[in-house]
Amino acid sequence: MRILLILCLLVLISSCRKLPVGNDSNAVVLEYEDFGPQVIAYQLLGMYWWQWDNHGDSRPTEYDIHVVVYKNINLHEISERYPVNQNLKQDYRYIKYNDALEYLYARINEDIEPAVTERLKRTLSTIQKKLGDQQ
Repeated sequence: MRILLILCLLVLISSCRKLPVGNDSNAVVLEYEDFGPQVIAYQLLGMYWWQWDNHGDSRPTEYDIHVVVYKNINLHEISERYPVNQNLKQDYRYIKYNDALEYLYARINEDIEPAVTERLKRTLSTIQKKLGDQQ
C-alpha cells in the first residue's frame, strides 16, 4: 500500500510541470531539433538556448525547447496555451503553419545532409497530418 501511495505521489509531482499538449486542434508541439541543427534553424526559431538568456552555456547543454506550429489561431491565444516560463524552464517558440512549411520545403530541397533531410521530412509529415486538412 505504501509503495502504491509513493508511486501516486511521484506521478502527481511529475505532472506539475506543464508539458506540451498533444490534442490541440490548432497546434502541433515539436522539439527544436525537429527543424534541424541550430546552424540552419536559428533564423526561424532563434538560437538553441533559453530565450531569456543572452547566450548559451559554455558547457554542452541540452535545452528543452519546444516549437509550437499553429494554424487558424492568433499568436496571443497560442502563447497563452503554451506560455514561456523561465522558472519552470518552459521555452516555446511559436511558428505559423505556412512559415514552418516554407522553411521545411526549402531545407528539404537543399538536401545538404541526408540524416537531417530525413528528419525534416518527418517533421513536415507530422505537421501536415496534424494541421494540413484545416481550412
